[in-house]
Amino acid sequence: MAKPLKIKKVSPADQPQKTAVRILRTRAKEFYSHWPEPDERPTLEQLHNLRISGKRLRYSAESLREFYPDRLALLIDLLKRNQDLLGEIQDCVTQRAMIKEDLARLRRRNPQSDQIVALEQVISEYDERQSTLFAQFHEIWRGLTMPEFRQSLTAMISRATTPGAEAAKPPEPALRLVASAGSLPVDQARDEARAETVVNIDDRDV
Repeated sequence: MAKPLKIKKVSPADQPQKTAVRILRTRAKEFYSHWPEPDERPTLEQLHNLRISGKRLRYSAESLREFYPDRLALLIDLLKRNQDLLGEIQDCVTQRAMIKEDLARLRRRNPQSDQIVALEQVISEYDERQSTLFAQFHEIWRGLTMPEFRQSLTAMISRATTPGAEAAKPPEPALRLVASAGSLPVDQARDEARAETVVNIDDRDV
C-alpha cells in the first residue's frame, strides 16, 4: 500500500484556513498520482492505491467542510462512489482467485467432475462483473482527470474561508452535478471560465 504524502509547511501558528488548503492540496496530489493516464490500463496495485488515497482525500474533505461551505459535497460523494466501485472490483478479484484455486485442485483430483463446468461459469461471471464495475469507475475517473475539472478543483481548494464568514453572502457554488445533462459541470464563482467534464452518472448514483 502506498504511503500517504506528508503535509509540509504546516505550523501550529498558521491560520486554520491555510492549513486546510495545504492538507487538501496534498491529499488531492496524492490521489491523482496513482493513475495519471486514464487511457492506459491500470494495474490492480494502482487501483488499490487509488482507493486508499481516495479514502484519505474524502476523510480530509469531510473533516474540513466548515472551511468550504456547500462546496465539497459533490467531491465527497464522488469519492465515496469511487471507493464503493473499487471495493467491489477488489472483491471480484479476491473471490475469483479463491475459486480459481479450488478449480485447479479439483482438476488435479477429479478431472471428470461435473463441478468443473460450474466453477468455470462462476469465474466467468466474476470476470464479467469486474469488467462492468471497472467501466463504471473508468467513466467517472475520466471526468475527474480532465484538466478543466482539476483546475477548478484546485481553485476551489485554494479558497478556504473562516467558518461562518460566508453566512452573510450568497453561497458560492463549486462542484455541481447536473443529472439531466448527464454531465458534471464545474462552476467556480470568480473563475474566468466554466468547465464541463463528462461523467455519466446521476444523483441517484451518488
